[in-house]
Amino acid sequence: MKLICLTYAGGNAAFYDQLQKELSKSVEVIALEYAGHGQRHKEPLYRTFDELSRDMLRLLKEKLVAGEDYAIMGYSMGTISTIELLKRILQDTILNNPIHIFLAAHEPATKKELKNYADNEMDELIKERTIQFGGIPQTLINNKSFWRMYLPIYKADYTLIGTYKFEELNLKTNIPATVFFSESDTPYEKMEAWNKYFINKCDFVQFEGNHFFIYDHYSCLLYTSPSPRDTR
Repeated sequence: MKLICLTYAGGNAAFYDQLQKELSKSVEVIALEYAGHGQRHKEPLYRTFDELSRDMLRLLKEKLVAGEDYAIMGYSMGTISTIELLKRILQDTILNNPIHIFLAAHEPATKKELKNYADNEMDELIKERTIQFGGIPQTLINNKSFWRMYLPIYKADYTLIGTYKFEELNLKTNIPATVFFSESDTPYEKMEAWNKYFINKCDFVQFEGNHFFIYDHYSCLLYTSPSPRDTR
């Protein structure tokens, strides 16, 4: 089975390299690379989640054989990417539906405050927010070359998140879902709102740590590798 993975704001597909080492050999981790990130850094960044999801659907079709089982995992911003990709899959006439959805480290709430991060005057706030999340090694925090390269990516991604309107999300699916979270990052009271988009209640799994708790819990999927089932 294939586990399709979508990453966080400013991240790239390499984020999931360690996950492949931790999971059963029966699960193949396939991390889809966003345009403007990682191996696709020379391509233009997305302006909307519509652009992103259309691109991710194209990549997904390149990675899957018709009829094979797969699940999707989204981390932080990747949860929105996952939901928007899922909407396209549900309307697609070629792909099977995923047999499971994994959502981690992001509550389903509109974050309008982030849309202002496109402003050049917000650069320092972007740095502070990104450092606070714990996703940047200490050795790079004061590295000007790092920020020169990655700040435009963070700004573009945060703007995508800030302009996404969860209150307009029209989704209700019977595909089973599991939500991973850290109480110190985003409390359960906020994360449980994911239930409104799934017919059956989501499974919630809590971990210790900051926003990037997965760094200490890469084996978090071992307990629940989904089995093939019909979700249509």
